[in-house]
Amino acid sequence: MIVPLEPPPLTFGPGVDVGAAVASNVGAGMSYSLSDTTAQAGRALWVVSGIVMLVDAPRQSRMADRQAESAEAVLNAEDAWVPTVVLAQEVLALLQAAGVNKARVAEQVRALPGVENRERTTTMHNWYQPVKDWYERDHSPFQYSEPDIQPGELVLEVGLGNYEVMTDTMFVMVYAKLVDPATGKTIARERKYKYPTVGKTEPLFRGDASGFKTTFTDITRPALRECLQKMKLLPSR
Repeated sequence: MIVPLEPPPLTFGPGVDVGAAVASNVGAGMSYSLSDTTAQAGRALWVVSGIVMLVDAPRQSRMADRQAESAEAVLNAEDAWVPTVVLAQEVLALLQAAGVNKARVAEQVRALPGVENRERTTTMHNWYQPVKDWYERDHSPFQYSEPDIQPGELVLEVGLGNYEVMTDTMFVMVYAKLVDPATGKTIARERKYKYPTVGKTEPLFRGDASGFKTTFTDITRPALRECLQKMKLLPSR
């Protein structure tokens, strides 16, 4: 079973005009900030076309169609596009293409242990450190049992670390851990990052932001393939 973990929100690097980047997006927006002060400081969570992002665009936050009551409401919105679910689905497709027919994606996204502050910070350490802590653990923090897991099955936990759009590039770090659900012990772990040039930001979010979603999938697919190959879950060729 492939288990997606809670992902961090998308962030934007220096030099990216977020307002201009999403100006031609037609998806409904929802935003949340602790106060007007934090919104003005660019610490608002914002959802556009289902993509959860941390923005430095208080004007766009105020113009959102909906205002969320909490950060968790933004991250768990029904219309949220969850990148770790996309990763899990890509892993499933790669395994099935290699002849692994019994793999499946878990219905539940597991909350990332250790995340206490879900807002923007200077280093995003509040998001990235819990991902690293989970990855480095020798035992899974999650409990698996029947009927979700059948005897003899293994669990592949999939996480997302750095996840950022810069002026003309995108940086993505994917994590994968193979776990014995009976003992919780980590059997294998791998992580890979990609940092390709993706061109101007605005076309990625134009319309329904399908450009961004497709680009994310295209970037992470080879990273996931490399992880699975290193973990001996896919042949090297």
